[in-house]
Amino acid sequence: MKSSLQQYYSSIREKNARLSEQRKQECEKKEPRLASLRTERGQVVISLAAGKMTEAQAQSRIAAISAERKTLLIGMGYPADYLDPIYTCSKCRDTGEVGELLKKPCSCQLKLQQKELADGARLNWKETFASFRPEIYPTDAQRSFGVRCKKYCEKYVASLPSPEKPNLLFLGQSGLGKSYFANAIGAAAVEHGIETRKVTAYRFVQDALSGIGNNSEPLAVYTNVTLLILDDLGTEPMIPNVTAESLFRILNERAAMNLPTIVVSNLNKDELVSEYGERIASRLFDGARTAIVRFTGDNLRTRQS
Repeated sequence: MKSSLQQYYSSIREKNARLSEQRKQECEKKEPRLASLRTERGQVVISLAAGKMTEAQAQSRIAAISAERKTLLIGMGYPADYLDPIYTCSKCRDTGEVGELLKKPCSCQLKLQQKELADGARLNWKETFASFRPEIYPTDAQRSFGVRCKKYCEKYVASLPSPEKPNLLFLGQSGLGKSYFANAIGAAAVEHGIETRKVTAYRFVQDALSGIGNNSEPLAVYTNVTLLILDDLGTEPMIPNVTAESLFRILNERAAMNLPTIVVSNLNKDELVSEYGERIASRLFDGARTAIVRFTGDNLRTRQS
């Protein structure tokens, strides 16, 4: 994965460098003065490094060169920034990483990583805050709840990676928008550069079984990822010594590291206690760490079908 990402960013840097060179040659052929300005800018940098020009003098001259270049480009019918460096991602300048001293993956890299994930372990980019439509709700009460929930979830994203209450528990019957809002949070978090993993409870259990069979640690990614979204809890097979134990381990270790976790379930509190026991339920319903959002109303999937 690391190697393929490095190859990807290297290829787009090379592609954009070729495009920049083509633009430079195109414009300088039409207006030779642009080539003179480019040469002069290089001489200013050399003079500054050699101590033949003060920083203030260099900045002033470079500003004048840039202004003249923009004027020439506009006069030729080009955008003023036509000869500026070209980046596919302006955040990281096509390196895949952001940050001065402490480097971390750029949101563009996090999106690429999502594409590599297996079914049941990736975000749905169609379910975002931008695609939210209040008109899908059948009643004023349900519509009002949806709008308030969207605002609350957006506020939660803005507080990442350290919300006041790091965990969210979305409860309610199917078709009420729980998974949609959880996914929208995940998509927005990635846009903000927060490493995120969304996984269905079924896929989570399959990964746990895979680890037992291969003597590996496939659940480590769910333990350590900054934001974990566990969807459809209660639909997975209850495998003795695997399901509950794996879920407890993840919830417990993430709580110890104060990492935010979102859990989505169609089960109510009594059903969750009955299914998973008090030990897991106490972590799901920990009032000091968890905000519980209960969804009610008509099934939106039925209405849209």
